[in-house]
Amino acid sequence: MRFLLDMNASGALLSLLLDSGHDVVCVRDVDRKMSDSEILNWAVRERRIIITTDSDFEQMIWLQARQHCGVLRLENLPRSERMSLFEEVLSSYGQDLEAGAVVIASKQKIRIRRS
Repeated sequence: MRFLLDMNASGALLSLLLDSGHDVVCVRDVDRKMSDSEILNWAVRERRIIITTDSDFEQMIWLQARQHCGVLRLENLPRSERMSLFEEVLSSYGQDLEAGAVVIASKQKIRIRRS
């Protein structure tokens, strides 16, 4: 899968994705001050799924009808809990993400919104 990690995604998540053979790019490697709008444009241009803890992307998608290629918003949990949550989402909802869904994952529940 092709991912774009937002500034708030952990280095441990980057390592996990790369070790699993995914194609991953990071905002922090390009421009730490890049706006969410620019990040969304980049993800669409390269057909990448955004991983973030930030709800701003959902607002742009639903309120501004912005194009996207999938977003995974993880609850901002301690690193080990966030990693477990990510692995659960990827194994159970990876196809939804690849199909362009917005997945909102917290410890309590996982919501999937399809375009």
